[in-house]
Amino acid sequence: MTTIPVILCGGSGTRLWPISREQKPKQFLKLMDNRSLLQNTVLRAQSMTGAKGDEVVTVTLAAMIDEIRRQYEELEPSLCRHILGEPEARNTAAAVVLAAIYVEKTFGPDAVMWVLPSDHHIGDERALARSFEQARQAARQGYLVAFGIRPSRPETGYGYIKAGEALKEDTAHKIEKFVEKPDVATALQYLNSGDYLWNSGMFVFTAKAVLDAFKSLSPEIYDTVKLACREEAGHITELDPALYAKAQSTPFDIAIMEKTDKAAVVKANPAWSDIGSWESLREIGEQDANGNVTKGQRVYLNNCEKTIVHAEKRLVACVGLNNIVVAETSDAVLVADQRDGASLKALINELKAHGTAELFKLAGEK
Repeated sequence: MTTIPVILCGGSGTRLWPISREQKPKQFLKLMDNRSLLQNTVLRAQSMTGAKGDEVVTVTLAAMIDEIRRQYEELEPSLCRHILGEPEARNTAAAVVLAAIYVEKTFGPDAVMWVLPSDHHIGDERALARSFEQARQAARQGYLVAFGIRPSRPETGYGYIKAGEALKEDTAHKIEKFVEKPDVATALQYLNSGDYLWNSGMFVFTAKAVLDAFKSLSPEIYDTVKLACREEAGHITELDPALYAKAQSTPFDIAIMEKTDKAAVVKANPAWSDIGSWESLREIGEQDANGNVTKGQRVYLNNCEKTIVHAEKRLVACVGLNNIVVAETSDAVLVADQRDGASLKALINELKAHGTAELFKLAGEK
């Protein structure tokens, strides 16, 4: 069976503001090395699946296609062959069913799809490769397979999966239940029990299996997206904006995974991060002896611990800080407690309400 990486490239780009903007969210940024998160995701997927450039499918917003093409052409122009542009974001259920319809028509119903968010970091690719092979085996048996990350802390910002009985020795497990973002006490209980995994947002299944699941469990989403597809000679060429806008905005987990009796999970420990906050970016960055992470040619720290500084234009000097983020761009400066993601989210919503241009435009743009 052919394995097709399916890259989901959306997101509003606000959790790492001000370096990440709605017009250029974090998946397009070079946060870890000289490639963007999107580029690293694609190269990783190709390496593990053996997929050629013209066997990679990308689902994104139509407004992001030009930037994706630019980044793909730096790697391999054939990656641009299968880019699907949504007229507007309708959450991951619609994106997955769109990709599955396209993959079935282009590569066949038995093609294995590996659905990957474009903005995650993987520190141990060998560990991910082992889990992927387990997931691919289960997918070939008709299962819809999630990747469950072994938790390292009582995280309240992720959904959790409780693994049930193993399908067979050293392979995927049936999913006993999904749990939405828990409180701190419950998350600590999950961590200590060893029975719960973080839901990573990565999935493996065949095109036929996931389309059959949509037809029986969320037919309204399948029917709406199918109707919005415009075809020529059996190939999807565009999406009808008015029809696509009618698709229910629902996460794939809720639309399908929580309903199907074919849900499975592989346990993974690939040093994974969704880089969902400044704190998580510091945790995976190159730290000094005091746990600080800096980026910029003129950054000076004295008596600082667990602080992250991102400086693009100016000299930035910090004294006596602990767990603080300082992010400086040409048009904005953020100073915040990196652990207080809720307050940062509230601040961004306030900026949106006031129509603050710096939240939306690219740094330095007139």
